[in-house]
Amino acid sequence: MEAWHFGIRDLIDIGLVAVVIYFVLSLIRGTRAVQMLIGIAVVVVVYELARAFGLLTVEWLFGHFFSAFIVILVVLFQHEIRRGLMQMGKNPLAANVDRGGERTIEGLVDASFALVHRGWGGLIVIERDTGLRHLYDSGVEVNAALRPDVVMSLFCPQAPLHDGAIIVRDGRIVAARVLLPLTQANIPSGGTRHRAAMGLSEESDALIIVVSEEHRTVRLVEAGGMGDALDSPSLRMALEDKLAAQNRLASAQASL
Repeated sequence: MEAWHFGIRDLIDIGLVAVVIYFVLSLIRGTRAVQMLIGIAVVVVVYELARAFGLLTVEWLFGHFFSAFIVILVVLFQHEIRRGLMQMGKNPLAANVDRGGERTIEGLVDASFALVHRGWGGLIVIERDTGLRHLYDSGVEVNAALRPDVVMSLFCPQAPLHDGAIIVRDGRIVAARVLLPLTQANIPSGGTRHRAAMGLSEESDALIIVVSEEHRTVRLVEAGGMGDALDSPSLRMALEDKLAAQNRLASAQASL
């Protein structure tokens, strides 16, 4: 019997597989892909049971299913694959100086609750590492300060740019009336704005503030998940946690 030798090459091989598995699991955590993976696992178990007990018809049926397995995976997990490729392609040394600055956070909080007080809805997208320039074509590119009066003028129901979302990058409003992809997930307590915010968060690392016109609530959407309704101090703390901390990390990486 040939002796089994465990060397540095095997260690590297196992380490790379572990990194890939961890990356995939972190990518699909909290998304609908988890339920789809469970469904695929059930199909695999049924197929193996059919082979073990000689159920020829069931084995033939699932055998044809697995013959197109790669195509099925691409169709089922197209959003997750897109997000993964974008995360792999982003520059870890890129840092936006004012991404989570105090002025930016104050502007986002004041603008959000200015909309609440007026009873107007709004979608505010904060661009992070994943670039959103491909969405600008659906709207209008602007270069405006992030101030409550500017945001109010954009989301005023009588304004020509009130439909869609605004995109904030480096502490400034760079696009308005932007159309976002809608999620296919069911959102019982949300309307089109909430579906649009969820749809974009499933495809990018953007942080989205949703101001509900009907319920007069402010929620944060990130990575395919929607948070609870927030008041002004809670929104400020959440933005500081998600934006300022990320900005410090990116700045530290850039200085190495």
